[in-house]
Amino acid sequence: MTIPPPWQNLRDAIESVWPVSRYRDVGVVVGCSGGADSVALLRGLVESVRHPAAAAPPGFIVAAHFNHQFRGRESDADADFVRQLTEQLAVPLEIQCGQAAEQDEQSARNHRREFFHAVMRRHGARYLALGHSRDDNVETVLYRLMRGTGPLGMAGIAPFRPFSDDPSGSDFVIARPMLDLGRDQIREALRSIDAPWREDASNQSNAYRRNWIRNELVPAMQSQFPQAVPAIARAIQGQRQWRDALQPVIDRWLAAVQIQEKPLTLRRLDRIGREAETDPTATPLGDQAVAVEALRRCWQRSGWPLRDMGQFHWTRVFEMLAGRGPDAWTLPGAIEIRRDSWAVTLVRRDG
Repeated sequence: MTIPPPWQNLRDAIESVWPVSRYRDVGVVVGCSGGADSVALLRGLVESVRHPAAAAPPGFIVAAHFNHQFRGRESDADADFVRQLTEQLAVPLEIQCGQAAEQDEQSARNHRREFFHAVMRRHGARYLALGHSRDDNVETVLYRLMRGTGPLGMAGIAPFRPFSDDPSGSDFVIARPMLDLGRDQIREALRSIDAPWREDASNQSNAYRRNWIRNELVPAMQSQFPQAVPAIARAIQGQRQWRDALQPVIDRWLAAVQIQEKPLTLRRLDRIGREAETDPTATPLGDQAVAVEALRRCWQRSGWPLRDMGQFHWTRVFEMLAGRGPDAWTLPGAIEIRRDSWAVTLVRRDG
């Protein structure tokens, strides 16, 4: 049977980012909402892992669907669609229902994430595969930019990253192998094989900021710059390369500055020796850009909220580390920061 070119191109794009040899012998949980992106990802991975049919892989694929119940019957219809799809593909499915009353983006994301984590642990899976596209990546960067992100935030969504910096989630990996594929390209690929998907009508509502970016901001940009999305995607790739080059510098900064993780205690930069002034190979401890990105990593490891931490807050923390400004302050997320004669300590008030 001849594979239509759009579908073959999609499979080739996934293979180039995530070769089947990397997941064929381990467990993969695929988050499937029923939308085009996740349906294409599930179909593509199943076809790849089962080819050639003569060599049965020791690994497995499990689909996971979280029904938020935000849209009543429509949400239930999404779940039914995913159930029928997985039966057709002969893939096990896990479904969980959320609380329809909690409709804010952050709560929905947290509950879905907890569900995926539980499914991975239950099945002993190594990967969580998610169908984020190039458009999702661009929208994420625009969202972060307007909230005041730092350079690493401009690197967008990582194609591979640990599920969590917490030890309980560090053995699991989130894979997003479709970040180089456009949303329209994915839909064209599905049409070429007559594969249906579900459209979430709530995506048309601008009540959520990300939807406003998708429905209003990006089209307005494209009206003046038709190639805006691929252009931003190329910029993201450049930032990602810069981020990868910066990671060893951040590691050395933390090794020199962090005293302990719980409570998070950091040496005052104005109390550390001046090695960087005489040793050209030393980590620039007083470089604000490096310090801020190292602090972001501390936040992630501690499980503290990053949402409301803007560049103003990171700059204030850096100044306190450098011996300037007040000796005590409260940051978003109820993070209290205190400075003594040699160190700065950060503690979450409710933790």
